[in-house]
Amino acid sequence: MLRHLPPTASPLSVATLARAAGASGGAQDDFRRALREYLGTREVFLASSGRTALYLLFKALIPQADGGQCEVIMPAYTCPSLVKVVDDSGLIPIFVDISPRTLAMDEEALADEVGGETLAIIVVHPFAIPHPLDRPQALAKEFGAVLIEDAAQSLGARANGRPVGVRGDFGLFSLGPGKPISAGGGGMVCTGDERLARLLDRAWDALPPTSRKGSALAVARLGAMSAAFQPRGWWLATRLGLHKIGDQEETWGFQVTGLTDAQAAVGREQLARLDGINDRRRANAARLMHLVDGVEFAHVPSPYPLDGDDVEPGFLRLPLILDSEARRDALFQALWDAGVGAGKMYKRTLAEFFPQYALTDYPGAHAVSRRLLTLPTHHYLCEADFERIAVALAKVGDSK
Repeated sequence: MLRHLPPTASPLSVATLARAAGASGGAQDDFRRALREYLGTREVFLASSGRTALYLLFKALIPQADGGQCEVIMPAYTCPSLVKVVDDSGLIPIFVDISPRTLAMDEEALADEVGGETLAIIVVHPFAIPHPLDRPQALAKEFGAVLIEDAAQSLGARANGRPVGVRGDFGLFSLGPGKPISAGGGGMVCTGDERLARLLDRAWDALPPTSRKGSALAVARLGAMSAAFQPRGWWLATRLGLHKIGDQEETWGFQVTGLTDAQAAVGREQLARLDGINDRRRANAARLMHLVDGVEFAHVPSPYPLDGDDVEPGFLRLPLILDSEARRDALFQALWDAGVGAGKMYKRTLAEFFPQYALTDYPGAHAVSRRLLTLPTHHYLCEADFERIAVALAKVGDSK
């Protein structure tokens, strides 16, 4: 089958790429200004990746911390590059188990880990599905830590009337491939606190200036990634094995550099269309959830009722938790054979990637790593694709 749906899509027009190639130094100021307005926050800082932005955030916090504050708490199942950044910053990652029903951190386990050595608590909003902050915020305040919202996948999602990423002390976003806004790479940190913004100012002052050459390379990379995330391009990319690059540990590194003017220009254009893109994803996710409704061997994890008035997910992908690893693998294969780009996400827990930091067992995270499957929600989905997904669900259900 020549047409094969990617798990996420980041299409860019030739006209957008041409405008990006001619972007000037004002593009970054314009993008930051638009982001501040969109998020309703005091300040936004741009970097070459989300990992770089997080690294600079830690470098800003460490000199201000009590000498004993050296631990960063995070879910035991999330992107392993987070741990790489924590480690490279000279800090210690602490893992907290999660629930397969919700993907949220276990609040009792979280409370057991927070203490005087905690510098930061990271709450992840996976797949642009908002997660609760009340308990992590209270614990961070009690012990003098900061709360970081990892909204890498969640730009445009909202909870309790506010954008995800602005309720904590800091919000972390990614502009990498397959994210709500993709500049082919890039990341940002926002904060609504004036004092914290001054700390970030000093950290970002150390960034080297970007160059015209860097912008030109970024445009070339953007063009290649945009082609790869279209159905025909994804078909070829998977045959070449390019979809597995992110699984390799050597790709988890980062460079301490800034976002280029070209990337800022692309980000600004996409931001203007973001709400419309997310509306389409939500509509497609609703159709997929209708297909899954009543399927006994799968559920959509979320800490909130997804049809409630207080939460507006972005649904970068629709996550499913299957009742077994074998069923997950069977459904993945059935969807793959039908040309639907399902994903397995991270195939191991953080404790398995980094056993030197494992303090206990993490059964919830282990279950998620073996039973999670994601379905595409992007605009390339058509009526025939929904039918293919329904057939695959029925086939896997009948086979067990």
